[in-house]
Amino acid sequence: MCLALAVGRGDTPLARLTGDAPLVRGKDVVLIGRRDAAEPWYGHAALAASPILDIPGAALSERGVADVAAATLQHLTSPGSNGELRGFWIHLDADVINPPVMPAVDSPEPGGPTIEELVDLLTPLARHPQALGLELTIYDPGLDPDRSCATRLLSLLENVLLGVRSLDGRVA
Repeated sequence: MCLALAVGRGDTPLARLTGDAPLVRGKDVVLIGRRDAAEPWYGHAALAASPILDIPGAALSERGVADVAAATLQHLTSPGSNGELRGFWIHLDADVINPPVMPAVDSPEPGGPTIEELVDLLTPLARHPQALGLELTIYDPGLDPDRSCATRLLSLLENVLLGVRSLDGRVA
């Protein structure tokens, strides 16, 4: 829903924050890791008809995270593609992570990448010169009483952004 509003879908003031133009052009969006194919009500037809590059979750294992990262950067930065972009933003929902690894989310879906796979996917994106920032959302501390999930997410971010910690939280 948030992505739909950002690309101007919907007849609400939120979808028109900048007037007639959307906040983000659909052709400048790459959606990676979607696992809701079994949900017919979720707007699949609108997504398929849009210029958004949709790389479903199954592609992460089929193609490999390195290929998906390369395809994403190719789409966002190549001249003739969307190379006119001055930069791109990375949005990561914690509920994309495999639920046995990340149970502290409100909407866990079976499957999904591991922390290690996300590090491999996000590192080339976040360290690209056109990367403007990264946000991490959907973590629910109320579902993480021992804060082990918070530690995993912090280690993920530190590894992606700085490369200073191992994925289990120990200093590398």
